[in-house]
Amino acid sequence: MYLARVLVRPIGHLVFVIALLALTGAAKLLGEKNQLGVICGRLAQAIWRYPDVTRPGIRLAWLLWALLLLVTVSPLGPLATRWDAVALGAIGLSALWRRFFAARRD
Repeated sequence: MYLARVLVRPIGHLVFVIALLALTGAAKLLGEKNQLGVICGRLAQAIWRYPDVTRPGIRLAWLLWALLLLVTVSPLGPLATRWDAVALGAIGLSALWRRFFAARRD
């Protein structure tokens, strides 16, 4: 049972972060005029307020991003083009941009 928990827990953290990002995206897409958008936004903000809940999933997501970037840059990468590395780099830079510069505007 311990081995199963060790193997499944990282996947659960990653799925949790993906679901939380989807909830945040739904709130932005639906907007404040839609009642479902308001509910999604409030729920997402309530969850994002607790870093103890989101921190393990965020760490795992960054680790997975770094591993994917290393695979795409290495000669063993599955695709012959470098556009996958460019796309992964853009995703990482956009996340860092939002973290460091978008927070200052608020």
